[in-house]
Amino acid sequence: MLSFCLLLAAIADRGLAAPFTAANAAWNVNLETAHVPEKYYGDWPGHEYHPSPPDWRALTIYQLLTDRFADGDPSNNELHAGGFDVRDMAFRHGGDFVGLMHKLPYIKGLGCDAIWISPIFQNGFNKYHQYAMQDLTLVDKRLGTLEELRNLTTAAHKLGMYVIIDVVMNHMDNLFFFEDHEHSSAPFRMHEDGGLREYKVVPRLSEEEMFDTPAGKQPYIDFWYNNTWDPDAQYAGPVYGQWGEAAYDGGHGTYDGSDFHHNGDLQDFYKPFEIHFGKIYGVMDDLRLEHQRVQDKYIAMTKALIASADVDGFRVDTPMQVPLPFFKKWAPAMRDFAKSLGKERFGMFGEFYVTPARYSTMTGRGKDLTMWDNDRFIEGPATLKGGIVYSYYWYTFSAMVHNMSGLSDGLPLAYKTEANMLDLYDPMSGRQEYAMWNF
Repeated sequence: MLSFCLLLAAIADRGLAAPFTAANAAWNVNLETAHVPEKYYGDWPGHEYHPSPPDWRALTIYQLLTDRFADGDPSNNELHAGGFDVRDMAFRHGGDFVGLMHKLPYIKGLGCDAIWISPIFQNGFNKYHQYAMQDLTLVDKRLGTLEELRNLTTAAHKLGMYVIIDVVMNHMDNLFFFEDHEHSSAPFRMHEDGGLREYKVVPRLSEEEMFDTPAGKQPYIDFWYNNTWDPDAQYAGPVYGQWGEAAYDGGHGTYDGSDFHHNGDLQDFYKPFEIHFGKIYGVMDDLRLEHQRVQDKYIAMTKALIASADVDGFRVDTPMQVPLPFFKKWAPAMRDFAKSLGKERFGMFGEFYVTPARYSTMTGRGKDLTMWDNDRFIEGPATLKGGIVYSYYWYTFSAMVHNMSGLSDGLPLAYKTEANMLDLYDPMSGRQEYAMWNF
């Protein structure tokens, strides 16, 4: 009975999704009525957009999971998909934009200049963390409406604060399984080798539960799978490994018409193609971000978020699993669009839970391992400004909590090493700026 109830909760309200309709207007950052995701756009009529901070490095930023922070409107706690239970730490607790807005003076009083909040778009049952999105233009009803999100950013700006939203592009929810592997792990495959071809994907939902789209019945309304094999297709590159090494696709054959990767599960984080094309933890559908079709959709949707909600920056989830060609297109598109709204220094920071050699490829213009200690850079524009470096946290935490004072030397040593590995040039300021974060 429980599994049946969870399924009903997961498919509830699935008709209220992008493109823009009267029924979803209260939650939709997109105003385009045609079902053409790459043409989605946002707007905030009559609104004067808040300028960027002079220097992001000067700010103290307060991170929070919105669901876990403050419940300002209990009426939305079970408004979509279910999973609310304050008695259980693994379920939703009801935090929302209204509650967070009322707590902004408290956060400001702590000396913080900005908030970094968890992802905001529609998730399924429970998913209090919000990192398994089913839609990339609809605000999750359990967090509030678009108007309430606007009230939050407006209130923050009036206090002299900035709002960073966590964005996820690498993956979505878990609405597919790989053929013959519904309940088992699917070993990674690329192209066709020894008679083993990349997998067809199978929706977990029945046809009645799926959306009508220009690509037929689909589990996701704006990103579409396609099980047609293209024997001549290749993956755009390069992608980069943990040591900063470039990898280029030398084979042929893939499901190029699909917006998702069909390669199987991510099991080895040190194999360049697997970390970029594999399904993370085997439970999150991996978007084909190296493909221009998918890039165009995601760029349109994140522009719509900036325009509709006046956010000041993005924290980028799992960038080490995102092919660099995506960032080379998406990052300058975000900077240019935000600048057109008066945001001269829109913030973009990555989750750098990865080696310095790897995050050096996606900081600024990027450097691979052949470019350290010289003035050569990866071709193309600058990508991420910097990132949250998890090893920095370990240095400071261990030094203070475990009385391991020697680890406090890790920070200056890291800076000395990274100074020769990173491109620190900021195209928005024209300066060399070291912008790595620590918790």
